[in-house]
Amino acid sequence: MQICEMSDKESLFLLSSLTELGYCSKRMIYERIRPVNKIFEMDFDTLKTSLKLSEKQIRAILSLKLKTDELHEEYLSLPDRKIRFILPFEDDYPQKLLNIRDYPFGIFVKGDVPQNKKSVAIVGSRSASEYGLGMARFIARELAQSGVDIISGMALGVDTKAHEGAVEGVGKTYAVLGTGVNVCYPESNFNLYNKLCEKDFGGVISEFPLGTNPLKLNFPIRNRIISGLADIIVVIEARLKSGSLITASHALDQGREVFALPGRITDCMSLGCNKLIADGAGIISSPSDILEALDLNVDRKIQVYNEKNLNMLAKNDKKVYSCLDLKPKYIDDIIKESALDISEVLSSLLLLELEGFIVQVSSNYYCKRIN
Repeated sequence: MQICEMSDKESLFLLSSLTELGYCSKRMIYERIRPVNKIFEMDFDTLKTSLKLSEKQIRAILSLKLKTDELHEEYLSLPDRKIRFILPFEDDYPQKLLNIRDYPFGIFVKGDVPQNKKSVAIVGSRSASEYGLGMARFIARELAQSGVDIISGMALGVDTKAHEGAVEGVGKTYAVLGTGVNVCYPESNFNLYNKLCEKDFGGVISEFPLGTNPLKLNFPIRNRIISGLADIIVVIEARLKSGSLITASHALDQGREVFALPGRITDCMSLGCNKLIADGAGIISSPSDILEALDLNVDRKIQVYNEKNLNMLAKNDKKVYSCLDLKPKYIDDIIKESALDISEVLSSLLLLELEGFIVQVSSNYYCKRIN
């Protein structure tokens, strides 16, 4: 491949392979060196004079000359791999990202990218409680059914449930990865990853070079993109020091509104959310709160609990059901609170589970089912 024949887009693709260059450096190169391929013809001293780059960054650019042919072939292979490389000056670059100060100068996409629809980012702990996981899925599903795009990071826990809820709501959901767009992480989300790579379901997005493995330092960096793609950020369970609070901080810097799910003051997973609320974040009592903040009409009634036909239950079944909430409860506590015999409680729990009122989240732990 002759360097002089290289387009600006391909030149920036080559530069995107350098982890030494951040989004600011890439933007500066594009603004100062045109056509961009001229940068590969410059020597060390010319680069140092023309650009405010470190010696390490300059040597990394010079090293690209040895990999031009290899990277050219990779660039040509993108369509066959169903990967797009999108730059800020192209029409399909997400417009909401252009409104943030540190927008990525080049993103890799499989599937689709969010554009002008209302969108909500749902983030939270990787080790959230059953209540937190259930609420993430429920809120995402209800918002998706109302036409809202769901943004998250496809991490274990809350992120995964948010994506799954959006798919259940037959909406679109977008995962911003801390890896290369062609790397599924965690591996347990392989089926979800493949589903999101289809345009009908949403897409996966990354600013990191293809093949980038899950490095710890990359996840906080990508969080600004999660919040940047959203109109509102919803935090579902977070410790006081967590990636979710980093995302919330980015959101506030970007002028986005933040909501948080309140929790018990004794639960460490709720401390981050409770602090956000104390600092002025909105409180989620229902998905309707988010829809109203987005100026969307709430035409249908949203119910958190599945209480259909409750009046048709027997007295003991009602009593057992009343002992439960969205936080899983151990069977011994249910027996104690209901003041019923163990056989009566077991019988009622079985009936309630079969009828869809409750769910056994783990051995002998039960909670109310979310619609």
